[in-house]
Amino acid sequence: MPTSTLDLKQLQTSLQSHLERQDAYHQDCHLRLLAHGEANVTFRLNAAQLVRVAVNTPNQRFGGVFSRVTQFEQTILTYLSGSGISHELYQAQLTPSDDFPWTYLITNYLEGRSLNYSPDDLQKAAQTLAQLHRLPLSPDHDLSTLMPRVPLVEQPLSLFYQESQAYAQPYIESPQADPQIVDVLNQVLDLAQQRLWTEQWLTDWPHRCLVHSDHTYENWVVGGDRAYLIDWEWAEIGSPAGDLGHFLSPVTVQRRPGYHMPESDRALFLREYYAALDDDRLAETIQRHFTAFGPFPAVRSLCWTAGYWITANRWYADAGSASSTERLERLEQSRLHFPSLCAAVIAWLEDQPVKPG
Repeated sequence: MPTSTLDLKQLQTSLQSHLERQDAYHQDCHLRLLAHGEANVTFRLNAAQLVRVAVNTPNQRFGGVFSRVTQFEQTILTYLSGSGISHELYQAQLTPSDDFPWTYLITNYLEGRSLNYSPDDLQKAAQTLAQLHRLPLSPDHDLSTLMPRVPLVEQPLSLFYQESQAYAQPYIESPQADPQIVDVLNQVLDLAQQRLWTEQWLTDWPHRCLVHSDHTYENWVVGGDRAYLIDWEWAEIGSPAGDLGHFLSPVTVQRRPGYHMPESDRALFLREYYAALDDDRLAETIQRHFTAFGPFPAVRSLCWTAGYWITANRWYADAGSASSTERLERLEQSRLHFPSLCAAVIAWLEDQPVKPG
């Protein structure tokens, strides 16, 4: 189904009519558009619920079938049920119906705001990630229930390096490319290649868990005494260091306008995270993972950003929502911040781990 001509008003009208045919909503069905993202359009349903409609599949793992986005997130929310880490799932339409040709999830509405990286927010986010990464230690959260729908990534450094090369290539090969940026991208890729030997550490000190993998501040909801994770379409099973690296990536952090994470806040987050694990052996294992894996999410994000300047799908320009306009503005802002982001990622990569004696 095409996304370039998505009519959000028509989508909302169609969804409202569809829900009003159901017993639970036929007398009380008030919808309000909250967000239009790359894969989903989110509506608030009455006071206490959300409807998340899959409308696009930018993630190649879904093979262009938008219903697979819904099925994927349904699997994850079922796994997380009762943990308090994310939304609680109430209802799902996993295949299109005759009266509504899209798929969707209905969940609770989480009261709160986006992550602001204050010390209090960093502490709450650290506690949530520690809880997520500890889940496989409980018999109630068997990772096998996520497979095969959620991919298992066994060699993440190699995969991230290969994806980084692929993401950067459209820019590197573009006639419009800035030669200086091309040189910097090649430098980043060379430094990343020099760290691939540390991938063996993930095998020598094994720990796998569900990993969210997309820690932009908008994918966190902070409310009360908790920080919740939302938007799971990039999740996978693998090393918890993938989450730590993405959360602390300067490319991720920069998405919150005007914010730069000082080293003291980075240290605070990691200190709170390792303490929240409440398991010295697990903390030692994940510290080893993070030493190896840490900068690779930043490398991939940096290369993706440069490539996206060339390959950007401008369907947001036709969507007519505030969130789509904001995303286009963010794309342009990324050009201004790119040199400083490159410098930060290079500095991280140049801090080479020491090979065991």
